[in-house]
Amino acid sequence: MDESADVSRRALLRGVAGATAASAAAGTAAAQEGEGGGGTASGEGEGGGGGGGNQRPVFPSYVDGAAGGEYSDMRGSPEVTVEVGTGSEGVAFTPTNTWIEPGTTVNFEWVSNGHNVLPNTQPEGAGWSGSGDALEDEGFTYSHTFETGGMYTYYCSPHEQLGMVGAIAVGSEVETETLETGSAGPQLPDVAKSVGVAAGFAMAATLGLSYLFLKYGGRDEPDTDAV
Repeated sequence: MDESADVSRRALLRGVAGATAASAAAGTAAAQEGEGGGGTASGEGEGGGGGGGNQRPVFPSYVDGAAGGEYSDMRGSPEVTVEVGTGSEGVAFTPTNTWIEPGTTVNFEWVSNGHNVLPNTQPEGAGWSGSGDALEDEGFTYSHTFETGGMYTYYCSPHEQLGMVGAIAVGSEVETETLETGSAGPQLPDVAKSVGVAAGFAMAATLGLSYLFLKYGGRDEPDTDAV
């Protein structure tokens, strides 16, 4: 084996090592980005704006079959918004179930036509009357500040049977439950899986080529000094 071929092989091995390290780094970076970059929009979803961890109110069975079904922990926000008439059928409240602190103002904003907001149950002495029996259309807004702690449920009178119901838990004295945390650990996002597969193929191809090169040797370059 001449010196030039040996040098070429050493250079190839260094290249293989560099490519392998780069592939591994890319897969790790993608996985970390996927694990750390998530979250729900506008702080909504379980444990949203209030940072409630794995605790959430026990909402009454009245809202078990509610259209939409979205839950939002908005404790700490002085004002929150509940959209009226959401969903593909326009018969849902979003979020459906909300956790707020006493003194929080809830702005009910109509996004489709023909709805109202009426109380079903509320804490004793709360005195919430809702938006009234009149049906309002898109663009209408009704606001109420919830001062009394406890559990409130409400509905839209024309669409109650279609699941247009909701609930608002106010304060820390409502009954809560602990959500079970997954025992399998964080799930690897799809983008990280894709990068990992691609990196694996690249590593396999590079190592295969290097094996063939080392086994059979490279073609000696012609001696340019020869006459």
